[in-house]
Amino acid sequence: MGNNVVVLGTQWGDEGKGKIVDLLTEDAKYVVRYQAVTMQATL
Repeated sequence: MGNNVVVLGTQWGDEGKGKIVDLLTEDAKYVVRYQAVTMQATL
């Protein structure tokens, strides 16, 4: 069984996640990206 790596970004904008993911996934078979949409509602 392989390893799983999760990179979380909790800041706004680019915080260097791309470079870290690049380094950690050089030999990865799959890379999955998920981006949640922030819902802005006015009441």
